[in-house]
Amino acid sequence: MQTSSHESSLDVAPPSPASPAVSTNDYRSGRANAGQRRRNRNCEYWRVDAPSHSATTSSLERGWDPSLLEEQTDVRTIDFPTVLFLDPALLQHSLVETSPATGTVPQCILQLLGDLDEIQLTATRFFEHVHQWMPFISKKRFYDLYLQPSFRSRPDVALLLLAQKLITTFPPAGSRSPRTALYNSTKHFYLNVEGCFSTLVLQAGVLVALYELGHGIYPGAFLSIGTCARYAYALGINVSRTVPSRRVLTLVEVEERRRVWWAIVILDRFVSIGCPGRPFATADPKLDDFLPADDAAWDQGTLKPDMFSTLSSPMTGHMSKFALLCQAARLLGQVLHHLSTDFTGEDDVGIQLDRTLQSMLAAALNIDCPDYDQITFVYSALVALHTPWLLSDTVQETETHHSRRARFILQQITERISANLIERKCFLGRDPEDMSPWGLYFAYRICGAHMRIGSKSAHGLEVVRSLRERFMSIDVRWNVAGVYLQLLEAQEAINMKA
Repeated sequence: MQTSSHESSLDVAPPSPASPAVSTNDYRSGRANAGQRRRNRNCEYWRVDAPSHSATTSSLERGWDPSLLEEQTDVRTIDFPTVLFLDPALLQHSLVETSPATGTVPQCILQLLGDLDEIQLTATRFFEHVHQWMPFISKKRFYDLYLQPSFRSRPDVALLLLAQKLITTFPPAGSRSPRTALYNSTKHFYLNVEGCFSTLVLQAGVLVALYELGHGIYPGAFLSIGTCARYAYALGINVSRTVPSRRVLTLVEVEERRRVWWAIVILDRFVSIGCPGRPFATADPKLDDFLPADDAAWDQGTLKPDMFSTLSSPMTGHMSKFALLCQAARLLGQVLHHLSTDFTGEDDVGIQLDRTLQSMLAAALNIDCPDYDQITFVYSALVALHTPWLLSDTVQETETHHSRRARFILQQITERISANLIERKCFLGRDPEDMSPWGLYFAYRICGAHMRIGSKSAHGLEVVRSLRERFMSIDVRWNVAGVYLQLLEAQEAINMKA
């Protein structure tokens, strides 16, 4: 029984002729009229007319449409999600019929999307840039099933298309807020469509959360990621096998559900990288969890059972770039867990995490075509591990083991940045449209650490100068880069007063 991107219903039988139905509105109106007659007052009621063209245009400019929030007046139904949560045993007897989740896509959303040619351009841009470092939407399924004129009657498809347009649209220049009309419209439409109970809605939610994370929209990013995690669990993604969910009949769809869960895990860890201690919305990956399969095979829809591997037994040969990023996200989760606990002494756990991250970083750099986004993610995890001592007033001292280690790590990372990210242009000199936001955190922390200790070394000064210049150029793509620049200026002001 197919249920993804579907809605099902059990219509409640209409009242019999012998007992005519009285609507709730009629009943309330009758009581109101009686009350007004008793008080000798005239009865007046507001009439809600259809919005005029000018009102619709004004709403579109504000980024939302009143019709999206209208109360539903359809016949009361029992849909698939309700039965799934209240009594899933009924589904085993096929008592709930399913049908494609169709509906009316508001005109203001269609205007934002544009015609099919414009939508195709947006999709091309998405798969050429964002998809390269966050591949959780099946390219083949998307083009075969969803990039069709029928999207006008599929709210969940329209939402995913709108989210793709959002994530590929550069933010406003200058100091204008990234909470644009397009962003507000996407958020409101998401609230209206989330009941479709569709993987497409979940994927759109992930793109919205990624937009918020990349543009420094808080606490929106943190809350949106939590919503995505709950939605994934509701769909039966990465939950106990005892939880009923829809049947998945193809390996490509199995892989897509797995990748969207890993995408949520990545965002769930990274959103807390600067403030460890908040609980994750997703459970820690287990050793028997499957990693993403080969990226090219998945895009082409040619997956085979022997392409899958687990965290405990990763493939020894070629591994998916996305799988490597997932492993780095798992390590970041362990780093954040470690930093949120009280630890003293030699800190064996921290030392082991440092070694593992260093090994992963060396392996990622020593290949012909390094994955720069994975490299910067690992750098951010490594810097996060040592941030408590990079920020400590004892960094300049040599009396403690942790302070000596922090100074060594700062020097080591600075030299690696100079050699790999500046000279080889792994981080600097890239097209901002191709870049992920993963490297901005570590760049900010390295600049801040050098500013705190008043670095005089040539490497340190050059790295800080280059990274700050890059923040300004990346700000055209990810507004959080500009936010980090403002935070660095605040640190400079504090250091001058100290």
